[in-house]
Amino acid sequence: MGEITYVSGWRKRDTKIEKDAVETWHAYNAMPEGVSPEERAREICCLAYDGNTAAGISTIEIKPCRPLRNRLFGYLRVFTLPDYEQQEIAIGLAINCRDTLEAWALEHPGEKLCGMAAVYQSPKLGPTPVGKSGLTLIGYTPQGFQHRIVWFPHIRL
Repeated sequence: MGEITYVSGWRKRDTKIEKDAVETWHAYNAMPEGVSPEERAREICCLAYDGNTAAGISTIEIKPCRPLRNRLFGYLRVFTLPDYEQQEIAIGLAINCRDTLEAWALEHPGEKLCGMAAVYQSPKLGPTPVGKSGLTLIGYTPQGFQHRIVWFPHIRL
């Protein structure tokens, strides 16, 4: 593994980043049934590259967080290629997304984005209540998955 670089794609519609992500998702059959990689590419937040090769992809879906009175959060999804699992690329993607979304929220206060959230579906994730990205355990989904959030510092209740 070479040096990992992170490239923001949030709301840029960058054709190279989207093409790299779509090709990677297709190659690894990484999308859930009924989800088009081309549609998901519109939600790209950041890609991790090892040289010119995509090593990980993060997307964000902005939606209400029910446990927090439906305040809007950017829900993070991360796909890490198998060769790069357990190498902190997912953490790097999460940190980059958090910082990108926070800057975007400050520039677009009318969007009312309060922070970033994630639902950890892998049992490998979340051994501590607060992760390196700041994502903090707030509870569990009905399916038993960890529900985590990080508030942006400028948000007031």
